Amino acid sequence: MPACLVALDLDGTLLTADSRIPAGHERAVDDMRRLGAEVVLVTGRSLMTTGWVWRMLRLRTPVICFNGAWAGLPGSVPTCSAVLDEDSVNAIVSELRPFAGAICAYPDESTWIMDREIPRTRHWREHYGARIDVLPQRFSPWRGPSYKVMFVTDPDLLPGVCAHVRDRLGDRLHIVASESDRVEILPRGITKAWALERVARDLGIGRERVWAVGDADNDREMIRWAGHGCAMGHAHDALRDQARHVLPSIHARGLCALPGMIARAYGRSAPADG
Repeated sequence: MPACLVALDLDGTLLTADSRIPAGHERAVDDMRRLGAEVVLVTGRSLMTTGWVWRMLRLRTPVICFNGAWAGLPGSVPTCSAVLDEDSVNAIVSELRPFAGAICAYPDESTWIMDREIPRTRHWREHYGARIDVLPQRFSPWRGPSYKVMFVTDPDLLPGVCAHVRDRLGDRLHIVASESDRVEILPRGITKAWALERVARDLGIGRERVWAVGDADNDREMIRWAGHGCAMGHAHDALRDQARHVLPSIHARGLCALPGMIARAYGRSAPADG
């Protein structure tokens, strides 16, 4: 039986701001696996922008994408998933239209569509290493489901956008600001914790042996749910206050502290450096 499950957020936790895995973090993942941990990637990204991380780390565990709306092994049928239906997507688009920004939708695991290009998104194809289609006609009206809808805008405008969408749609959708310039909208109740609970159950690992690490508001639910919720040191105060453990920041390669913590928690010897 695995010692524990370690759920790792990507951006700002495992990955740096320029979407790289620091060498120290790669070693930390290897060390956790040597300790018997099952390492699971848990991200707001789509599967097509997560797969390279899973392959680079040589993982064999499920990945959780779209903030919990898809979980499974890359290349396989998902073990759990949830989508926004067509009516919900169109209701969201209608509420976002008056605001300056770009609407993103994801009809399947490997398709990313935006209604327009804005300065904040022009570098995204290179940053995420993905094809992003700008197809405004697909949104008038939207046809079919989407795993989530994401809206990207100026950080100064984001609080007003979030307040408006929550006022109009918050009773039936999950709405979370995942970064300072974007809000993500999913079916109500669908969070990283929702999918993580199911993956942990499938792996036979109890909640008390789950370590969940993140740095942003979309990590809040899984940090609260896990027996060992961990916030990165650069996370905002409210998230750090909810965490059982606080790691150093991404700038200090915070994940490097985790193998030692896990070894102490389960009475094992930490892997030697190098």
